Amino acid sequence: MNTLYKIKAAFAVVAIGFVPVLFGEWKEGDVLPELSGFGLQGDLPELEGKVTYVDFWASWCAPCKAAFPEIERLYQKHGEKGFQVVAVSVDSSEKMMRRFLDRVKPSFATVWDEEQQLVETAEVGVMPTSFLVDGEGKIRSVHEGWGGKETAVELEAEILELLKEAGR
Repeated sequence: MNTLYKIKAAFAVVAIGFVPVLFGEWKEGDVLPELSGFGLQGDLPELEGKVTYVDFWASWCAPCKAAFPEIERLYQKHGEKGFQVVAVSVDSSEKMMRRFLDRVKPSFATVWDEEQQLVETAEVGVMPTSFLVDGEGKIRSVHEGWGGKETAVELEAEILELLKEAGR
């Protein structure tokens, strides 16, 4: 993360009275920052009390495209139990993002990180990168890349464990 970005981010935090994890990559055990403080375009669901999969993706990313149907399947299967998805597009163009979303039509929440503020804060270096967050807002696992069915099976086991912990 460059120094100018850090300075701008620090001033933004002071200006809006919000204190996210600003410097350093997100990791297991960290508390997920309040997503509404990053200028995301789109509707964010309420995260409190929900097991949430925050997925950074882009329309140009082949593994991201491969992951979307599995993420949709997991959301459909476990959504009523308290599981949700926030898919964060890091596309540089809203048009590219919309073209992809119009094709796949996900039923889970999708937002656009137009200014790249959230992806910078998370220090995402691999597409896709996802963070599985428990109902208390703590990051419980980090997934870099997408390994097909193997990743989907692993992810579903983690989701089920977190839903069980939450009594769902």
